[in-house]
Amino acid sequence: MDSAKDIAREMLAAINLDRFGFLVAVAKGVISLPVNLGYLGYDFMDVEHRRENRDDKYRIAQLIKRTPFNKIIIEKVINVFLDDFISRIDIPSLSIQMSGSVIGKMFFSQVTGIKLGYAISERATTALLTGTIVGAFLSIGSESSRAIYSSRYLRETNPEIYSQLKQMGNLDLIYFLVEDTVKPFEKACRVNERNPEEFDKICKYFLDGL
Repeated sequence: MDSAKDIAREMLAAINLDRFGFLVAVAKGVISLPVNLGYLGYDFMDVEHRRENRDDKYRIAQLIKRTPFNKIIIEKVINVFLDDFISRIDIPSLSIQMSGSVIGKMFFSQVTGIKLGYAISERATTALLTGTIVGAFLSIGSESSRAIYSSRYLRETNPEIYSQLKQMGNLDLIYFLVEDTVKPFEKACRVNERNPEEFDKICKYFLDGL
């Protein structure tokens, strides 16, 4: 099991993009093709879910037709996960524990999660898009297969957020684009469900690192 500090580091890494972070983002782009082809091959062999996959590809077609792929849409998807995370933070308690980072003081002097959520979301989206090309990616078969199976994974592991994104216009199919960015925050939320005190430690380390 990851420690509170480990999870906080993952969260900070997801929203920060220094020179090294940019190289990591480029590397992820380079390896994405074989990963996508792997999903395409699995899709081809997955006879059991052939009909469900066909329905999801229809949803992808509708998504491409109705949704402009830009920073706003990506940020919208990321915000769903960040809102879930921020809604769990005990702000009054943590404001007392903060070690005194300048950004942390600024956030907690407001005693609100709204500005905190906006700031984190902006950084997360910028970090993601620096290493990602957003466009007609869903029109490529391998990307479509990856979108489908990543969405299905989200449905199994986080059904509430899956339903929320699906109701927002099939945005669950964009999860594969933001998965690496939001996973640490999902992990923190799962810790909160098991151990609220450990979650508070994660939040403290994370906010001190901003």
